[in-house]
Amino acid sequence: MSIRDLIEMECSSCKNVLYADKNSEHWYCGYCGKRIDIKAAAELQEKENKLKAKEAELKIRENALKKKEVEFKEKENLLKMLEAGEEIAKPSAPSGPTFKVEAAAGGEVPKLNRPDTVLNNPEMKFTNLASDKKVSEPAKKPESPVKPVSANPAPIKPVPEKKPEPAPVKSVAEKKPDPAPVKPVPEKKTEPAPVKPVPENKPEPAPKKENPANEFGDVKKTANKEFEMNEHTLVKYNSTNVNVSKVHIPFNVWRIGSSAFKDNKNITSIVCGDHIKEIGDSAFMNCTELTEVQLPSELKKINYKTFNGCTKLKSITIPERVEEIMCDSMVCGLEEIVFESPRTTWEQANEFADASFSIDKNGNGKGVSRIIFKGTEYKAVDIFKYGSISNYFKSNGLCQYCGSKFSMFNGKCPVCKTKKDY
Repeated sequence: MSIRDLIEMECSSCKNVLYADKNSEHWYCGYCGKRIDIKAAAELQEKENKLKAKEAELKIRENALKKKEVEFKEKENLLKMLEAGEEIAKPSAPSGPTFKVEAAAGGEVPKLNRPDTVLNNPEMKFTNLASDKKVSEPAKKPESPVKPVSANPAPIKPVPEKKPEPAPVKSVAEKKPDPAPVKPVPEKKTEPAPVKPVPENKPEPAPKKENPANEFGDVKKTANKEFEMNEHTLVKYNSTNVNVSKVHIPFNVWRIGSSAFKDNKNITSIVCGDHIKEIGDSAFMNCTELTEVQLPSELKKINYKTFNGCTKLKSITIPERVEEIMCDSMVCGLEEIVFESPRTTWEQANEFADASFSIDKNGNGKGVSRIIFKGTEYKAVDIFKYGSISNYFKSNGLCQYCGSKFSMFNGKCPVCKTKKDY
């Protein structure tokens, strides 16, 4: 290996200068031991050299600009001195005379843009400061010869003045306008306007005061043969027609009042649309022929004794938005309950009130034996004591929203993708 095979570079880590073989791909710093890529270091070194060369070139240009700026300022100062009439010394030409600019007679020193034009101005006088002698003025151009005037000039004849004659003025006969005859203006007699009788202001009858609206907008009570309404509240279902067994609640009903269908022995099916927001206490109590009920999706609570005594009602679906089932509300012939939400809660029996629904503990068919959620059937005896399906899932370490097992790796439910938070 010769000196020509070595390349000088700087370590990027310790900043020390070292020499490496330019033919090899890698080299190790002898100070810090860092591995250096020779090609990359050579490229960096080349870029640095180019940058340094550019910096040097820029400095040269900068110095040249500074020199030009100094020369420009010197010339500018000379011009100002010339305009002010000051003496200008020329050190570069000592043998030549130095001149001082003087104003011409009756004039001012002209302000000139170029100093060389001062010498060509015939109105300027220059004094040689070295010899105090006036410089000869430049030769004037010969003037054109003037013709001599003769001694006896020809007499000039006077021109007679012509006075303008005044134009004759024509006499204009004055014509006086004849006065126009004045027509007499007929007098108009003003008739008195007829007096209109003033109508008597009779007091308007005061509007009848209606009953104040309740929270459902109920104001007045309207009569109906089948549905007795108080605005948007169904007060009473009055139909006793045996042939009418399936009832659809009208769309103008927002609330089913307390005991609205109580003790009805004819209806077998009731359909409550989503326009219904609330069902009052004992609304369907003792409807012994009722076998099917469709509850509204906007319902949030099943109130006290709503379906109490409905002995033929075997199954019911609780909507997802129902948050609470009150005590003694579904003590009837129910055998299964389908829940759309695992967070719906129910009441258990205590010394003050009965449970929300009865449970078939002995398997004799009296009470609810099945609770269904998302197609999965659970024993009512096992779930009832927890008060909700969600609490039952938590007690078994399952997902409280769908009942699936959590993943062992990330602790998330594989079905609903929720993380275990209890």
